Amino acid sequence: MRGQNEAMYRVLVAPEFEIQKSDPDFPPSIFEALKNARSETQCNYISVWIELDADEFSSHVIVTTYPTQWVQEYTFFNYSRIDPSIVNGLNSTGAVIFDHQNPGKAELEALAEGALRNGIGRFTIGIPANFGPNIRSVTTFATDMDMSAPCDDNQSVIVRYREQAYIIGLAVVERFLKNGEPKINLTERETEVLYWGSLGKTDQQTGEIMGISRWTVVAHTQSAKSKLRVNNKAAAISRAHELYLFKKFNQKL
Repeated sequence: MRGQNEAMYRVLVAPEFEIQKSDPDFPPSIFEALKNARSETQCNYISVWIELDADEFSSHVIVTTYPTQWVQEYTFFNYSRIDPSIVNGLNSTGAVIFDHQNPGKAELEALAEGALRNGIGRFTIGIPANFGPNIRSVTTFATDMDMSAPCDDNQSVIVRYREQAYIIGLAVVERFLKNGEPKINLTERETEVLYWGSLGKTDQQTGEIMGISRWTVVAHTQSAKSKLRVNNKAAAISRAHELYLFKKFNQKL
């Protein structure tokens, strides 16, 4: 029987995106999602922290691809208690960017120095995602790409991170924290941007039709791709056709 406020942890480690002999049961769906996310984002490493809060217990699933040396150091010093990409990411709705060259606080200097020394990258970007009223998650992407200045290129990178964070998080949640088949719940806007795309409209044209910016169209498309668990717009449109999402949408036009 679980005691009051008991915390349960499940940790999956695939250093350098390699499954270890000591953990042969690493779920293939999660591993494939991690490898695909690295390919799609060109990041160095990925980690995931997911929490399920229930009345009498909390369950945590932690997945990381960090090198073994950094995993050991990070764990020994319990850096997760101060890592802003995790601490702030779990309580944010937007991306949390941690610059290891400019940690900002004295208590973060050792963490930042260790990340640089172990070749993790200059930045870790925490991307939050929620999968229900009691499930919070943050996926961190380590990169050497300069994320310090707001610009269109960085905004595009964040959109890709957000897409992949949802795909990875959903794979973890479905494997460890939920029962039954995954449900696909696209918003009306997400369905609509795919609908216009199926008619051959560009993102710019779709934005003009819907009265929204091109970047908002891109964000809706990326979100729809994540929920449909596909990696490009054409596949998302095809999947939406299979699910008869446009038929429902057409009836409302």
